[in-house]
Amino acid sequence: MLFYTYIIIAALVASIILTELFREKSWRNQLAMVIILIPLLLRIFQIK
Repeated sequence: MLFYTYIIIAALVASIILTELFREKSWRNQLAMVIILIPLLLRIFQIK
């Protein structure tokens, strides 16, 4: 149960970051968001 809650929270945070990624104009901020997004996506898809 706790694992699925963790995956849901990670998916919500990743979706928020994705929406902000496409709204952002600065490439430096986009790069920072991609760096944050990569570990979240790896955890969602359970890739270690």
